[in-house]
Amino acid sequence: MKKHFFLTLIVCTTLVSATLLAQTTPTRIAQADALVAQYLQPNGPGLSLSIMRDGETLYTKQQGYANLEHQVPITDSTVFLVASISKQFTAFSALLLQEQGLLDMDDYVGQYLPELEGIGQQITLRQLANHTSGLRNTYDLNRLRGRGEQDMITMHEMIDELLRQRGLNFTPGERFQYNNAGFALLAEVVGRVSGLTYAEFVQQHIFVPLGMHQSRFVDLHGTLLPHKANSYQRYGDTYYHIPINRTVVGSTGLYTTPNDLLKWAHNYQNAVVGTADMFAEMIIPTVLNSGERSYYGLGMETRMHHGVQVIFHGGGDAAYRSYLLQVPEYGFSLAVSGNYEAFNPLDLAYGMIDIFLADHITKTETVIPQYTTQELQKYEGTYQIFPGLYLEFVAQDDSLYFRGWGDEGLGGPLPTMGEGVFSFPYLPKSRMVFTQDQVMWHLSDFFYPGKRVPSPTPPAYEDLTLSEYEGSFYSEELQTTYTIVAREGQLVVTHPVNQDLILTPIAQDAFITNESFLARVEYLRDASGQITDCLIHGQDAWDIPFRKISLD
Repeated sequence: MKKHFFLTLIVCTTLVSATLLAQTTPTRIAQADALVAQYLQPNGPGLSLSIMRDGETLYTKQQGYANLEHQVPITDSTVFLVASISKQFTAFSALLLQEQGLLDMDDYVGQYLPELEGIGQQITLRQLANHTSGLRNTYDLNRLRGRGEQDMITMHEMIDELLRQRGLNFTPGERFQYNNAGFALLAEVVGRVSGLTYAEFVQQHIFVPLGMHQSRFVDLHGTLLPHKANSYQRYGDTYYHIPINRTVVGSTGLYTTPNDLLKWAHNYQNAVVGTADMFAEMIIPTVLNSGERSYYGLGMETRMHHGVQVIFHGGGDAAYRSYLLQVPEYGFSLAVSGNYEAFNPLDLAYGMIDIFLADHITKTETVIPQYTTQELQKYEGTYQIFPGLYLEFVAQDDSLYFRGWGDEGLGGPLPTMGEGVFSFPYLPKSRMVFTQDQVMWHLSDFFYPGKRVPSPTPPAYEDLTLSEYEGSFYSEELQTTYTIVAREGQLVVTHPVNQDLILTPIAQDAFITNESFLARVEYLRDASGQITDCLIHGQDAWDIPFRKISLD
C-alpha cells in the first residue's frame, strides 16, 4: 500500500512538472515580460529574476545596471545583498546542529551565551529565530549610539552591544516583534557551538554541498565580491550610491544571486542538505504564550495567495531589495533581487504566481463595503503604534481619515479595501486593519499592532520648570551619553554624533520627538521628587535606562 502511494505521488509530481513546463507558452512569457518591464529604470539600476520548477528554468530576466558609473549591466551572475533572506539560513544552521545533537532549539540562550544571563529572563534559541524573544532591535540600538546605516559596524561590535543589554521589550513569547538582534545572536551561537565562524559554517555545510558557488556571508570589511551590484537611491533625477559597510551576519549579510537562491529553494523541496522534517519545522506557525498564532516560523513565513500556500521571505538593506518564495504544492520557486531603493518586489513576485500558476489559483472578488459616517465611528480614536507614535482616525463624509497626533488638518480619505480594512496610500503596500480597540498597520510583509488609547493631554511648556529636566544622562548598556538643555522655551536633546532633537511634551515628565530611534523620553524621580534617571524608547527598543550624571 505504501509503495503504491509513493509511486502514485512520483507520477503525479512528474505530471505536474511536465504540465507547468508545457504551459510556459509564448503568451505567458509575454505576460511575464510585460510585468517586468513595468520596473524598468531607463539608464538606471535594475533587477534579476529567476523562476524554476525542480531545477528546470521556467523564466529568467535581467534588466538595468549593476554599476552605474561603469555602465555594467545586470546579468544572471550579478550578486546582490539579500538582507533578511539570510535569516532562514541562520535558522537552518541551528537546526543542522540540533540534528547533530549539539544543541536544542528549546534550550535557553544563556547556556551558549552566558554573558546574556544578566538580562533577567530566559529566552530560548527558538524564540531568537521566531521573533518572540523580546530583545531590543539592533537598528534603534545602533542609532542611539550614533552609529548610522552606512557606518562600519562589525559583527564583534554588534554582539558586544547585544550582550550588554539588561532589559527586554516584553516577556519572551508574549508577542511577535520582527527583530534582527535575535538572528545575530543565533549566528553567534552557531559559531560558538560549531567551532567555526558563522560564515564558515554556512559555506561548508550549505553553500558548497548545494553548489551555491556565488553565495557568501560577508563578515570581514573590504571583502571583494566578483560581479557585485551596487545599490542606489534616486533623489530627483539623479541616482546616488548607497554603500553598506556593516559586516553583521545572521540577520543579514548574505550576498548571492537569484539562481543560487533557487538551488536553496530546490533543496527545501528535495532535501540533499538537511531533512524534510527540518524544513517542515521551519514553517510551523509560532504559538505565543497566550495561545495566539503567528504565521512566522523559523526564518520563514507562510501565507495563502489565491488558494495556494506560499512560503516566503523578503529582504531590504541599504538600497537592495529581494524576495524569495515557493509554492511547494506545484514545485514552484521564484527569486528576485533589485539594486534600487524604490523597488518593491511583492507585486512582481506574486504577479508571476498569477501568470505561471494561472490554472491552479482561485481568485475571489472582495466585497467592498460602503460605509456611512456613523458606521465608521467605531474605528475613530487615537491609537499608539510605537512609543511616541500616535495616529488619529476620524470619520467624516462617509470616509475614514487619518492624521498624526497634534496635526491640525486631516489627510485624504483612506480607501476602503474590505470589512475593517483600509488602504494607507501614503506608503506603498500599506493598509490599516481594525479589530476591537486595535489597529494592525500592515506595511509590505510587516505588521505593527496599535492599541486604542485616550488622546494624550500633555502639559504646556510654559507650565514646566525646564531647568529640572536639564542634565546629562549616561547608558551603561549603550555606553553613550545624551544631554538635555533648554533653548528658547523648549527642551532639546543633544548627542556628540546624532542631530539635536526637540522634545515635545506628551504627558507629565514624558516627551516625544520626531525620530523613531529616540521616540520617547520618560523622566524618573526619587522619593524627594528629584529627577535621577530617564528611560529612552526607540520604535523597537524600549525602556533603556539612562542615569543622570550631571545634576547642574
